[in-house]
Amino acid sequence: MLEADAGKVFMIGIYGKELTKETKKLLNEIRPGFVILFSRNISTPEQVKKLTEDISNFLGYRPVFAVDQEGGSVLRLKDGFSTLPSAMACAATGDPQLVERAVNAMSLELKAVGIDFNLAPVVDINTDPFNPVIGTRSFGDDASTVIAFASAFLEGSRNANVVTCLKHFPGLGSVSVDPHYDLPVLDKSYDELFSFDLLPFKRLNADALMPSHVYVRSIQSDALPASLSKEVVQGIARKVLNFQGLIVSDDLLMGGVSKFSVEDRVKLAFDAGNDVLAICHEPELQLRAFKGFKEIVNRDQTLRTKLSKTLEKVIRVIESVQNINRPSIEIVNCEEHQSLMKTVAERSVTFVRQENLEIPLNEVDAILTMVNPPFSPVSDNPDDNVPKIVLELAKHFTVRYSWFSEKNLPSLEEMKGKHILLFTYDAYRSDVLKHFIMELEKYANVLLVALRNPYDALLVRNSIATYGNLVVQQEALLKVLTGKVKATGILPFKEREVLL
Repeated sequence: MLEADAGKVFMIGIYGKELTKETKKLLNEIRPGFVILFSRNISTPEQVKKLTEDISNFLGYRPVFAVDQEGGSVLRLKDGFSTLPSAMACAATGDPQLVERAVNAMSLELKAVGIDFNLAPVVDINTDPFNPVIGTRSFGDDASTVIAFASAFLEGSRNANVVTCLKHFPGLGSVSVDPHYDLPVLDKSYDELFSFDLLPFKRLNADALMPSHVYVRSIQSDALPASLSKEVVQGIARKVLNFQGLIVSDDLLMGGVSKFSVEDRVKLAFDAGNDVLAICHEPELQLRAFKGFKEIVNRDQTLRTKLSKTLEKVIRVIESVQNINRPSIEIVNCEEHQSLMKTVAERSVTFVRQENLEIPLNEVDAILTMVNPPFSPVSDNPDDNVPKIVLELAKHFTVRYSWFSEKNLPSLEEMKGKHILLFTYDAYRSDVLKHFIMELEKYANVLLVALRNPYDALLVRNSIATYGNLVVQQEALLKVLTGKVKATGILPFKEREVLL
């Protein structure tokens, strides 16, 4: 019985938008307790609903379908769904109750298409503007803001009966390396961690927690990623914080754990105290990990005992999603939900700097767009080449727009005396773009609009932050620039001179 249920502690990703022969083989071999869906699995609400039903019918039970639906740049379900702006945009509204209602709407839509587990919210406190993995995924740079808005996110999810997960334990807000590629180091003292980074994990009550692939020098002697460390998972999460919910590993195929074989990753993760082992890609490696896991459990009585106890907890969660009443698919992207997302987007738009700016805009001579690649691997199509708003405003002001990067900057002399509407996308990360923008302001009247991380907005005297580039956010910005809506957003971070 134990061996037959071993797959229940696995969360696997699949390929394709329908149940294929290859996927059936994978599902039949592992018989997972959890299936995570990515953009590669999603086209329409109807298709997602059918996919979750087909997988459940094939297995003879419903696995817990999971997704990363944080809002903003990390939204797996977009086309045909209501789209929640980023966590930082939510915090910029200054209204946790509004955010709770918007998250509840999003969660009901997840439930309607068969998804019961949202791997969110992100509760990392983002203190480093140059953080390569968090940015607008965070609610802000102080614990109280993060806790207030994460609490609203949890409540909105809970009221739709969607399982939630705090991530990325014990905190990625100040790291300089993306764990998708390599192992970051969190260099903070024990006291700093417990008085700051760990506060959201300590204060918030979620169903699950996700340890990250990060090394924490002050609390680890084992030099392992925190996700594979007993000292972190059992020692801190379970014993010190007394966390009683599910502990779900981050994807065990990420670069932060790549120095270990896939078999060792699952062994170390399970032994460390993770209840659910996430392997999100590559069927061959998923099967290797599963077979390796069964072998070590068969050999190790301690792990067998642990598996038996873990399965009790995991199976309770799986049983909770069987044969339940779900909202009608008709609620997906309904007018009420769209209205909530529009309200969040409109109330998040923030005047970061406003020295001599008149709204509505009456005079624009040129529209420039500057983007700094690369994009984070957690985002899906974060840039659509030409944002919709650029096209709309070019038409509105009957001017041309130009697209620039580090390699093809415009002549400053040609910009002299002009009124420039400048759209940026993390230009502050590039010294070349950053210094060009600051020079441009000496020649022209510049209004900068930061379409992603808001730190670009600190480079000039007149600037706006949207905290993201979703269509609903672009539409809100258009209303602000044309005077139809007032920008009332609150900057959810402290201005940092390091950018200048």
